[in-house]
Amino acid sequence: MSGAVTLKPRRRVVMPLRRSVGAPVPRQSGDLLPRLFGWTVLVSTLPLFAQTFYYLNELPPPYLLSKAWPIITLPLTLYAVTRMHLPAKHGYLVLFAYTIGFTPLISMVQLGNGFLDAITTTVKVWPFTYYFGLSALLYWLAPPDERLRRACLALGLATFVLMVLLWFTIPARWYTSDPAEGKLLLYENERGYRIYMPLFFGFLAMFYLVRRFMRSPSLWPALGLVLAFVLLLSIYKQRTSIAAALLVCGLGAMASLPRVPRRLVLGLGLLVLPVAVAVLFWKLGADGGEAFGSSLSVRNTSFALATGFLGDEAWRWILGVGATTRFGAVTLADIFGNNQFYIADLGWVGVVFEYGLVGAALIAAVYVWSYVVTLRAAARTRTPFSEALSDYVLFMIISSSVYSLVFTPGELGVIMAIAVYLDHARERRLPVPRGRAP
Repeated sequence: MSGAVTLKPRRRVVMPLRRSVGAPVPRQSGDLLPRLFGWTVLVSTLPLFAQTFYYLNELPPPYLLSKAWPIITLPLTLYAVTRMHLPAKHGYLVLFAYTIGFTPLISMVQLGNGFLDAITTTVKVWPFTYYFGLSALLYWLAPPDERLRRACLALGLATFVLMVLLWFTIPARWYTSDPAEGKLLLYENERGYRIYMPLFFGFLAMFYLVRRFMRSPSLWPALGLVLAFVLLLSIYKQRTSIAAALLVCGLGAMASLPRVPRRLVLGLGLLVLPVAVAVLFWKLGADGGEAFGSSLSVRNTSFALATGFLGDEAWRWILGVGATTRFGAVTLADIFGNNQFYIADLGWVGVVFEYGLVGAALIAAVYVWSYVVTLRAAARTRTPFSEALSDYVLFMIISSSVYSLVFTPGELGVIMAIAVYLDHARERRLPVPRGRAP
């Protein structure tokens, strides 16, 4: 044949991948209707992704909607998993395979769960998928950075305003001493009346105020932060969360300082830390932990039961024993003969009890990996809000000494999705180098 015809390979059309990891170019439309629609969707869905109502069974409609949210957002999750290149995606998928595919089988062997009961125990880890679901939603909405920031901060302000309104309007008879009856309005002998508000957006707003003040010192961020801590100490009264928030605020402020003052503050902190730890242990030894109320004794009981059940069997420590639900034929209260066994209050011991050292290592890796991703995104974006996002991941890691990291994994998903979205939006705004196609 005199001439050969060269056929060009057929291009495969795919949905946005690496360059569209978070969202397309944010829309800057001036039309009122699109702005109002986007704002409404953000304000109404972000609390569901952040598991704000996930444990508030005294509010049935949002509680049930929150429980069903992983199923409702499943199409968004599948789109993100299959069509979007997201940081740490494979780590999340490995974690899903272990906690959803393997741990239920272990619970059937170790705890005697039925198949349906074993599958039901995986419900609490489904919110890990919110990283993918919210990423896809943000891709679809494409909100400007400022709108997304304002939505989160508005929800944070609304949290504290609602806390104050409830504190001054709810009658004392509505409070309960039994967490099984409700987790929002609680009464305890050592702490009195308190409101256990879901504070994801509240803490995020506090970390933003710290970063905002350190970037541009002014009166209103300082006053807002002080007022927030006053409300936490007088109404919320959750000691571990408040202490962790105070520590993260201090670390955030220190990280924002110039190099020389930062080193001086770090050195002072290293000198004070051993003294604080010594005082804490002295306090625990002096009064037997009575200053910490019944919560410490409940945790001690749970710790003894959990470690006793794991015993000296290596495979239980390595792979865990799974969990049960309070609605199943077999419950942990039945197994241990004690209603005061709360696996979620044991921190890493609870994680090892349920998922083993292997599962704990996977969960720790995902959180540390997520912290690195958000920290790098904050370093590139260089805004107080993006820095507050990485601060919140650090807050969850610090709090994990007491609270299980699988208690509200949706919070990590929200932080990751927003941080990646803002980082990608920054990339799309950068000028295209000469010689490269836009």
